[in-house]
Amino acid sequence: MEDKTHVSEKVLRFLLKRSHNSEVAREVLQETWVAALKSYRTFGHKSTYFTWVCKIALNKLSDYYRDQVRHDSKVVVPSIEKLNRIIDPQISIEEKLVLNELKTKVNKCLDLLPANYRRLLQLRYYEEVSLKQICIKLRLSQRSLEGKLYRAKQMLTRIYAQS
Repeated sequence: MEDKTHVSEKVLRFLLKRSHNSEVAREVLQETWVAALKSYRTFGHKSTYFTWVCKIALNKLSDYYRDQVRHDSKVVVPSIEKLNRIIDPQISIEEKLVLNELKTKVNKCLDLLPANYRRLLQLRYYEEVSLKQICIKLRLSQRSLEGKLYRAKQMLTRIYAQS
């Protein structure tokens, strides 16, 4: 088993990549270690210790965000499959396994977005269409588009936290 300090640093970096907030990452890291210590006897060595701890950390991060958001109703819509193809070749095998689970979860959350928000996110972040081109295509002002993109990202965050 790897040194706990070394694993702790790697898990903290893992959480920082996903939360983009050092306070949240540190809080979730503490909860992760408590949960890992309580359930160590269930660690079956089917994966590396790091992968096992990352899975706990990912669950604790989801729990953290779920606790931050009130429950809203959801509308089921078709998914955006392109998210399934996103993978960074620089990440470790352990992170790829956890990332695959994360992508599946995010894809399911995208299914729950209203079609107009899903379309905005698809144009901007998957097709990488410029804001100006989206404004022209959808006949929106830049300010209106920015507000709609913000709300779409916020809704996706809330749905993710609830799942």
